[in-house]
Amino acid sequence: MCGAYRSMTLAAFNQSKIKMWRRCQKQYAFRYDYSPDGKELVPKHAKVQLQRGTWLHALIEAHFREEAGMSMAKGTWKEVHAQYKAEFDKLFEEERSELGDLPDECYRIFKSYLRFYGDEGDRYVTAKLHDGSPAVEFVLEAELPDGRTFKGRVDRLVEDTEYGGLWVWDHKWVKTVPDSDERMMSPQSPMYVWGLRSLDYDLRGFLYNYGRTKAPAIPQVLKKPQGAVSQRRNMDTDIATYCKVLKEQYGENWKTMAKTVYREHLQRLKNREVLWFRRERIPVDDALIERCLTEFTASIAQIDNREDHLTAPRSYFYNCKFGCEYHALCVAEFTGLNIDPLIKSRYELIEERYGETEDLLSA
Repeated sequence: MCGAYRSMTLAAFNQSKIKMWRRCQKQYAFRYDYSPDGKELVPKHAKVQLQRGTWLHALIEAHFREEAGMSMAKGTWKEVHAQYKAEFDKLFEEERSELGDLPDECYRIFKSYLRFYGDEGDRYVTAKLHDGSPAVEFVLEAELPDGRTFKGRVDRLVEDTEYGGLWVWDHKWVKTVPDSDERMMSPQSPMYVWGLRSLDYDLRGFLYNYGRTKAPAIPQVLKKPQGAVSQRRNMDTDIATYCKVLKEQYGENWKTMAKTVYREHLQRLKNREVLWFRRERIPVDDALIERCLTEFTASIAQIDNREDHLTAPRSYFYNCKFGCEYHALCVAEFTGLNIDPLIKSRYELIEERYGETEDLLSA
């Protein structure tokens, strides 16, 4: 496996690949240089955050496909959820225990998403691609200044009936919503806008749609007074989740209890779903695109001129152990161990991102 270093110049680049190169050249080498052309080396078992994000992304894609009247090869979002749950149920008990109640959490998060944005259905309309098909989950390909190809997966292209023009609609499932600097400095928004403008789409900018991957907490049922539901003030939950527990505890009398005993607490929980979802608009001008495109092509030149993958430098950070899927490989190689058995046991080769055989319902 270690001898599979790519000597060929890569023909296509995407934002994720460039971002990984800039963050850590060793991480880039593990993913792309320890695999043959057209393949990527990835963990057999993704981290929990990625699995939860992938699950939620599949649900939201199915929802917008159905809304746009597209063919539903994988079914409605509820049917897609059932498919993911069936795969989850096939895991060993230890694996399910490690992941927690992932099916219920993903279901509750997505239902909250639908409630939160339920009254905005007329404002954002799914745009049409040049071939007339709805612009939901499609691969963008545009020619870079050096003749190579830029590729990107666009979640959705929408027409904003209030602001006008077309906007790239991107879903981000995150643990916490990042600061505005991260959105402004990310090369994703200007590169996607540049690519679509070069294909004659009237692009105005980028819409980040953030959703927290942490489901609202289920309130605790107290022993004293018996059967009462906790009214702890710092509870990280929303009103829908809290009311569901009230219904389970008090049955037909839950509304009476909600209007009396729990009235004050429910008032505090009102409108808390804003803590789970946020939409941020990034208008993109030509000057920003030019700066981003210049830096993007400079990174490509660095990748082309890199030396042997074994000499790729590490960018070690305190959170590498938690945030990098190649941390174990990195440590083993740095200490002089043979990493081939580790690669064989923990990693696998998949088709390169945005390849022809990629499943459109994957995240």
